Amino acid sequence: MIILEAIGAIFSIMGAYLMSLSSKKDTKPLYLGFICFFISNLALLTFFTLTGKVPVIIQMVLFFVTAIIGIYKLTQNRKRDVQIMILVLFIYISILIFTVLPNMAQIDFKILLIDFIASLIAIVGSFLLSSHNHIIRSYAFICFFVADVIFVYIGYTNAFYFFMVQSAFYLYTSLKGYSNTMKEEIELFKKRMNYGKK
Repeated sequence: MIILEAIGAIFSIMGAYLMSLSSKKDTKPLYLGFICFFISNLALLTFFTLTGKVPVIIQMVLFFVTAIIGIYKLTQNRKRDVQIMILVLFIYISILIFTVLPNMAQIDFKILLIDFIASLIAIVGSFLLSSHNHIIRSYAFICFFVADVIFVYIGYTNAFYFFMVQSAFYLYTSLKGYSNTMKEEIELFKKRMNYGKK
């Protein structure tokens, strides 16, 4: 269990950092970030299934779909990436069928309001992030910042410490991602503010 959480957190942090480096013109870090999230979500989806966190499971599924869409949209070698994703998914589903599904009856699934709210905000952000419009992508980073404040609390109260550290790191990458995405607009806003003071 802890290995799944650790793998999910490590690749998630890498993905968030890479995405925070993306800018209005350079989307390559965004593509590499989606690859990291593809790996991370495989691990975290299994982890949260085994811990019975239904809203977070839904979030992970949709994040996973968003990662696939992001890779598909931004890749420069679509055929290769699609083949790799199909192979990985086949292996993952096979493992899931033989290891996780037989133990599903023993898992206590609970739907908590705070999990649901945080997951919903993060889901909205994940869909905004795959947009080609940089301003819409900036809204995604705002959603992630709000959601991750809540996820830090969820990680702490449930003793998901890797998840908590990951979410705390996301607060930084959300701010950095917003700053990079809206760099030109922020500079223009600062100039207007300075001009207004004179």
